[in-house]
Amino acid sequence: MLRLSFFALWYNATAMSAIYVIDGYNLLHAMGVLGGRAGPHGLEKARTRLLNLLHGALGEETHAVTVVFDAAKALPGIAAEQEYQGMRVVFATGKEEADDVIERLIRQSSSPKALQVVSDDHRVQQAAKRRGSQARGCEEFLAWLDKHRRKRQVVAAEAPEKKDQLSDSEIRRWLAEFDGLEADPALKQAFESYEFEKGEMTD
Repeated sequence: MLRLSFFALWYNATAMSAIYVIDGYNLLHAMGVLGGRAGPHGLEKARTRLLNLLHGALGEETHAVTVVFDAAKALPGIAAEQEYQGMRVVFATGKEEADDVIERLIRQSSSPKALQVVSDDHRVQQAAKRRGSQARGCEEFLAWLDKHRRKRQVVAAEAPEKKDQLSDSEIRRWLAEFDGLEADPALKQAFESYEFEKGEMTD
């Protein structure tokens, strides 16, 4: 029963993890980065800075992030889809604009209630709400992102240092736990296959 309850909690936490779909240039405009005119190379630098900011703030959550940009403002020949530090980066191609791509991603999502769609575009926000997704304005998201980044920094600072070695009491406990197992031929062969020598394990 305890194992089942633990699995249920783990499954619910995993299933409800947020999935972020972000209008990249919309967010950059909200940050004031694209106030003036910028050429393709300037936009490329702005995109990279934004992606680094998201990675720094979200950490391991970046695998659940998709950032969409308009390809018309990108360098010629850029791939329509690529990965950057675990994030999915999508460029709208052909006649599609970023808003069109985001709406398509919302329609195709198998977990729409887990989606957090970041855009100031009214049409995109309405598309998100129709599917039960959370629509977040860019200013709201940036404020949340800053708080989230600070929280992660506090948690990282308070986390205890990982021990590289077992204490003497831990070693004695594990020796007692596995005492006599070497007499079993099958277990002896299994342990030998990992080449344990003098308390060390080879890669």
